[in-house]
Amino acid sequence: MKKNWPEKIRKSIEEAVANYRRLSGPELSERLAQLAELVTETIAGGHRVYFCGNGGSAADAQHLAAEFVGRFRMERRGLPAVSLTTDTSVITAVGNDYGFDQVFSRQVEALGRTGDLLFVFSTSGNSDNLLAAVRQARTQGLKTAALLGKDGGRLKDEVDVFLLAPGGSTDRIQEVHILVGHLVAGLAETELAGRKAEPPRRRTREKVVTLARLMSFLKKHRGRQKVVFTNGCFDIIHDGHRHLLEAARAEGDLLVVGLNSDDSVRRLKGPDRPLNNQGERARMLASLEAVDRVVIFEEDTPMKLIRTIRPDVLVKGGDYRLDQVVGRETVESYGGRVALVSLVPDRSTTRIIEKVRRG
Repeated sequence: MKKNWPEKIRKSIEEAVANYRRLSGPELSERLAQLAELVTETIAGGHRVYFCGNGGSAADAQHLAAEFVGRFRMERRGLPAVSLTTDTSVITAVGNDYGFDQVFSRQVEALGRTGDLLFVFSTSGNSDNLLAAVRQARTQGLKTAALLGKDGGRLKDEVDVFLLAPGGSTDRIQEVHILVGHLVAGLAETELAGRKAEPPRRRTREKVVTLARLMSFLKKHRGRQKVVFTNGCFDIIHDGHRHLLEAARAEGDLLVVGLNSDDSVRRLKGPDRPLNNQGERARMLASLEAVDRVVIFEEDTPMKLIRTIRPDVLVKGGDYRLDQVVGRETVESYGGRVALVSLVPDRSTTRIIEKVRRG
């Protein structure tokens, strides 16, 4: 045995232990708690967690998915987690047809649903295929998280929650990543063990919020995700509304819908409206995949709401001219923009009501 090997081993172990101890510091322990909470609440809400990474991080993605689907430390129901690194047919087909940069984003496009979580591992934070996957996830309403290293790279500014693992080399960073993964799995498993699986409809209730809760939600995403706003009475949801909301959602990352209260609708439409009360209308909007949050406002116009929310994009239907859009000048004053969406011909709540009354 070479005489200096035991000393080298001792120093390597001490370095690894020092990195582990840094996780107990206030900043990193808070980040770790955020990751664990995000994973736990995603699964508790009836959604899935998708893991991915490259090289050794691909192995970490598979490892963590297995801990959730199988078990970690206790007997409990299987938890919905998927590694996007395991299907070699998909990876090679997408890599061959579209390029390696799309091997994860294509899977997110195919499998991801609003409310799911994409959890990526990257020691550099600069992998193009992970960046593409995170951006695709955001367009579809998925939450995003990352375990990173060094300065976090570009991914740090793209995800909702991240943790920078201490360590100056790839191997030390990966050692911390799997430790953090185990800690997250353990915390989530303990929290979820006593809960029954909840259906995705819980997500619908969570989307209808007060203005205070909306602002708290937007604070977490502001700067990383583009906020889109539109508004209306939405008395009878029809295909024209679906088209408007999906087109609005495509303008950014988060769609907030301002909904006129019952009193507001009566002032605007007359004493016989709305046909459906504001709670029913809000829940119907919230059930649509394109909608991220619904907030009810009492005023006749959404001007006060727009000034408070400060959306990046304000969307209205194509029956408006730009100079008729309430809030246009406000949004444009801080660098936002207004988008007009073409209408679906012959589809409106008024037409539907008239048709029903004619029999």
